[in-house]
Amino acid sequence: MPKLNIDILNIFLILLSGIFAYKLPFQTFLAVYAFLGPLHYLTEINWLQQRNYFLNHKNNVFYLFVPILLIGSIVYISSLTFLKTYIPFLIFFTFLVAIFNSTQNEKLHKNWKFILFICIGFTIAYYFRKGFHIAFSIFLPSLIHVFIFTGIFILSGFLKTRNKLSLLTFIVFIVTSFLLLTDNMNSAFFMEDIQNKYIPFEELNNAVFKIFNKEILASQDIYFSSFGIRIMQFITFAYTYHYLNWFSKTSIIQWHKTSKTKISIILIIWVLSILLYIYNYNTGLYWLYLLSLSHVILEFPLNITTVKNLIKK
Repeated sequence: MPKLNIDILNIFLILLSGIFAYKLPFQTFLAVYAFLGPLHYLTEINWLQQRNYFLNHKNNVFYLFVPILLIGSIVYISSLTFLKTYIPFLIFFTFLVAIFNSTQNEKLHKNWKFILFICIGFTIAYYFRKGFHIAFSIFLPSLIHVFIFTGIFILSGFLKTRNKLSLLTFIVFIVTSFLLLTDNMNSAFFMEDIQNKYIPFEELNNAVFKIFNKEILASQDIYFSSFGIRIMQFITFAYTYHYLNWFSKTSIIQWHKTSKTKISIILIIWVLSILLYIYNYNTGLYWLYLLSLSHVILEFPLNITTVKNLIKK
C-alpha cells in the first residue's frame, strides 16, 4: 500500500478509535483488549524475534527473557505472590537493558554504569515504593507504551519522509487525544456487568486521577463522574489506536512475512487466548497481562532506538 494511502488510513483509524472511545469507552476497551490485544502481542513478538529484538548482541536477549520468566512465575505461582512488590524493579531492569544496549557494552554485567543504575533503581524502589510502582508497573507498560511511544513512532515517520500527511496524522492523533480528555457525553451506555469486568484495570484510572490531583471518593467516580469518563475515553483511544496502527502498517513493517508454521501457531494461540478469556475471565486476564507485558518488555530496545534516532535529527 502506498505511503499516502497508509497515512489516510491511519487518520481514519484515529478518528474511528476516537468515536468508539467517546461513545462506548469501557465496552470498547474491554473488547479491543480481549480480541485485538493478543493478536497484536503475538504478531509483534514474532516480528521482533526475526529482528533479534533490536538488540545489538543476541546474548543480551537473556537479560529480557529472564525477568519475563520471573514475572510469570510470580503471577502464576501462588507461593511466590509475596514477591509481587519486585515486579516494578524487574520491569525497570529490562528498561535499563534497552537503554544500555550497544555494541560497546555487550557484557552488561561488566558495565559499571549499568550496575550503578541498577543500584540507584533498587534504592529508589525501596524508599519510594509507591511512586516506583506507579511509574514502572502501571504507566510504563500501559499509557507510556500505547500512547507516548505510538506518538513517537508517528512523529518519527514524519521526520523520515517529511510527508505533510504524516504530519497531519500526528496532529490529528494529538488533537483527538486532547478532545477526549476535555469533553464527554456523561451519559455513556453502561451496564453493571461492564463495571465488574473492568475492576482489574481500575488501578490505571486511579493513577491518572492522582496525576491531575483528583481524589476518588468511591469507585463509582471512575465510571460515572465527568472526569472519570474523560479519563476512560483517553485510555480507550490510546489502546484502540495502538492496536489498529500496528495492523494498518503491514506493508511498511512487514510483520506478516513469516513462515506458515509460525502464522498457524500465532492464530492458534490467539484463538485459545480469546476462548480462555471467555471461559475463565480471571485466568484469561492473568494470561493476557503476561502476554502484554512480555511484548512491552521485548519492544523496549526498539523504543529506545527510535527515541535515540529522533534526538539525533
